[in-house]
Amino acid sequence: MRLTIEAALQRIGDLLREDVAPDLRTPFLGQSLRLAGRVLTICANWVDDAAAIRVEENAGIRKVLGLPPAPDPGLRISQLDAENHRLRLLLVEAHTAAEEAGDAARNAAIWTLLEEIELGRAQRE
Repeated sequence: MRLTIEAALQRIGDLLREDVAPDLRTPFLGQSLRLAGRVLTICANWVDDAAAIRVEENAGIRKVLGLPPAPDPGLRISQLDAENHRLRLLLVEAHTAAEEAGDAARNAAIWTLLEEIELGRAQRE
């Protein structure tokens, strides 16, 4: 098995939650370690999902804006976030224009995309 950041965080979280916390004598420490284990699991999932979420969001925003499909400038989270920020600014401008023009279909498409983005960013456990 190849060690990855997400696998290491996941294993440490499992170890704290399942192996260490039950052996502690004080309930507070046990709960604290279980919480720490859950946080590490959430972090592991974030690491695993980070690039895919941003690539999907960027493609979705380009589609709603009517921009041609384009590769992202790179796969580093910082690069994907910069492109996501640029595209979101364009989306805000398009949303404002759609509302001012009374374009209900475009407005609805943007709201649907925003809902999908938020659901896609919800933390999995």
